[in-house]
Amino acid sequence: MLKQFLSKKFIVVLAVNVLLAILAAQILGNAAGWLSTSRASASFALGDGIPFLQFMVFATLLEQVMWTLARRSSEPKATTRIPRLALQIITFVIYVVLFSSAINLVFDKSVATILGASGIIGLVMGFALRGLVSDIFSGIALQIDASLTPGDWLDFQYRGRDLSGKLLDIAWRTVVIADTSENIVIIPNGEFAAIMVTNRSRPSNVSEYSTTIELDCEHDEKRVMAILGTAVERAMLEGVLTRPEPYIRIGSVKDGVVTYRMLFCLEVGRVSPTKARHVVLYYALQFLKTAGIPVTHVLHNEISRPRAIGQLHFDQLAARLHMLSGVPFLSILSPRDVAAVAEEVISSRHIKGQRLLVAGEPGDSMFVVSEGSLDVVIDSDAGPVTVGQLWPGDCLGEMSLFTGAPRSATVIAREPTVTFEVRKDTMARIFEQNAALVERVAQMIAQRQKANESALLKPGDVVEQRAEARSILYRIRDFFRLGSAADPA
Repeated sequence: MLKQFLSKKFIVVLAVNVLLAILAAQILGNAAGWLSTSRASASFALGDGIPFLQFMVFATLLEQVMWTLARRSSEPKATTRIPRLALQIITFVIYVVLFSSAINLVFDKSVATILGASGIIGLVMGFALRGLVSDIFSGIALQIDASLTPGDWLDFQYRGRDLSGKLLDIAWRTVVIADTSENIVIIPNGEFAAIMVTNRSRPSNVSEYSTTIELDCEHDEKRVMAILGTAVERAMLEGVLTRPEPYIRIGSVKDGVVTYRMLFCLEVGRVSPTKARHVVLYYALQFLKTAGIPVTHVLHNEISRPRAIGQLHFDQLAARLHMLSGVPFLSILSPRDVAAVAEEVISSRHIKGQRLLVAGEPGDSMFVVSEGSLDVVIDSDAGPVTVGQLWPGDCLGEMSLFTGAPRSATVIAREPTVTFEVRKDTMARIFEQNAALVERVAQMIAQRQKANESALLKPGDVVEQRAEARSILYRIRDFFRLGSAADPA
């Protein structure tokens, strides 16, 4: 334990103190050299030099003792922490006191004279450097304040800018902060002490953040809040905490515009708040567009009757057309074919917990998620296992639509969900008019199956993927009773 307590530098300084004491006893006749009566007969280097060195080396010894104790106080089990700036100030005081004592006892100079001269000089310098003095004393106050510790994440406004970052250090003159972009921000202590700071790391490292989005008041508030809730839920997969649970609130209503607030929690220091807000807004925009809700505010210059209460976006052909155009298996169709699909799709609402598909059951249609989210469940030896989630814009059941294969998994609504069902009859008419589409669909299905199996594509997998695409092509032709054509390359 003693060996861990004493550092190598501490032992060296202690040895030098003992050596100087022995040297003073041998040459001057007293271990405390400044008390020796024979100093006058010795040379200046020995009579005055050795006692002066004793004072300075003893000051170094006190400094080492203080910093060693401070290191022990910073250990994880320690209950108190000594601020680094306070240690630097104490070190300065130790050297000033022992230097003044050496001047008085070794060189027989009056301490009062020294202090008087230094006081006048200090007064002049203090007036000239009052900003520096303010920074130093503000730094002392910040170091003593237990509510701020290096490593804490802070939010504050400085010179009109909203800043957020990690507190790195409180030095003599400045506070050093690393912002969310890893830039170093340096603020004078005096200015930092005068601003209001939010410490995101206290009392817990879990902190709540929010972001807003504005929509026209003509949209159904409950529906919008459900869509935004799904977006925040999707963001949980990329860093947003599940507990405390995120929630949606209406922030304000003004001039026909409703401000929705999406509130969520982050573990401070693990995920950047800027990145988290980007992810939440990204999925909010994506899911709103998928649901057919435009993220724009239209100024109405004329009075008109309100739309029918409860009118949904899938009643509007243009909204269905826009949404279906982004579905992977439908994006390869011509605009005319997509319009035909949009006219014939069947929209359905599913309550939470409702089964949309059941593994093993026959099927000949594909579903596209418009609102809400779904769980993909498969049976295992240990029971049902959720292997994935489906979000707005995702499709499911494509193998049944194009090949007539039984449903490969059970799909359950995680929340109230809206889907569009694309049936075999619709695709049969499109394939009859453009048989070349069959090859492209087969390739897309093969690629999707390979991506689901592994994110890494080995060189040998290319040949395997082509063989799988050829097999799927034959199955599609057989299911839709299409004539033969050249094999895909």
